[in-house]
Amino acid sequence: MARSQRAHVEERQGAMETTIELLTSIGVFLAGLAARAGLVLAVIAVLSIPLMLVAAVLRGAEELKRRNLGLRDVAGVLFRPDLWYAPTHTWLARRRDGELAIGLDGLAARLLPSVTGLEVARAGTRVEKGEPLATLYAGARTLTIPAPVSGTVTGANRAALRDPALVRAEGYGRGWIVAVKPAGEDFAELPRGDRAEKFMRAEAARWDRFVETELCYAAADGGHLVAPVPALIGEDGWKKLAAAFAGAR
Repeated sequence: MARSQRAHVEERQGAMETTIELLTSIGVFLAGLAARAGLVLAVIAVLSIPLMLVAAVLRGAEELKRRNLGLRDVAGVLFRPDLWYAPTHTWLARRRDGELAIGLDGLAARLLPSVTGLEVARAGTRVEKGEPLATLYAGARTLTIPAPVSGTVTGANRAALRDPALVRAEGYGRGWIVAVKPAGEDFAELPRGDRAEKFMRAEAARWDRFVETELCYAAADGGHLVAPVPALIGEDGWKKLAAAFAGAR
């Protein structure tokens, strides 16, 4: 009987020792996992710091660039006050030699989520106001830019020809499209400064009304419906929008 009890106790002790060993092994395994996870997190943290710094530097550079150009948001549209603005949503800036640099304004940029190609009338070409001056490509879609003034083409922006994405990414700066020697000074009657800001606000409101009434789209929160529109409205809707805001008028 005593031997039976001793055997029973020994069995229980053996079972306990086995359980302890098992729990110890599990603990060691979990500790190892925790250590590895901690190491992975530490590595991620170390790697993320340079990325965060780079992102901060890029944001700072972009903000500085905007400040230097005087860019600001007007009714959801990027706006630069020191330029003249044509009804077809191109801007004009006088250059030192009397030429006019011409680019795409912030509202016209809404029509093109990206710019993949650019063609410009050759230097020396005489264009009348409203005639085709340049063509922008966004995948399968094309947007013809009418001349905002009559004059003679003196050259295209080579940087934009090499990298058409600049037309949208830096539309008020390095992304200008073409230079024209104007036939007269009529362009000076176009809105600029406060007048241009009022024009842009009115056009942003017209965009929203057009999208809602003509294309039957509206912002869910009652705000501006901007970037998703060209991708959602289909080819016919996009052509209507382009004709209404970037067509010759």
